[in-house]
Amino acid sequence: MTQLDPSTGVFAINLFSMLPGIDPAEFERFSNEVDRPTCLAFGDVVKGFDAYRVLDGAEGAPADVVEVMRVSDWPTWEKLRDNDPAFEPVMEGFNQLVDPATVRTYLVRPIIGDPQ
Repeated sequence: MTQLDPSTGVFAINLFSMLPGIDPAEFERFSNEVDRPTCLAFGDVVKGFDAYRVLDGAEGAPADVVEVMRVSDWPTWEKLRDNDPAFEPVMEGFNQLVDPATVRTYLVRPIIGDPQ
């Protein structure tokens, strides 16, 4: 990942696990073929999107996938995600694969240089 510039938007760290019986590899395919391409097609809002499959984590940590998104503005992203018809396949696939009880989103800023 490249150096993160805090002036270029909001960073969101999304952590979640699959529904019971879903292989995380299914999410990898979905992420590569549907989720990330759709999100990145809206480059005026989605400035960056990386997804990571968790290989090993703390005991009991409920996360199969970690996503790091950079968006121009969080409310603008939510409005786009929730209202643009292009996101219907994204939301449908996400709902078929991901356990909603495990979804956690952290809005963050990088720690760069002097404390802010």
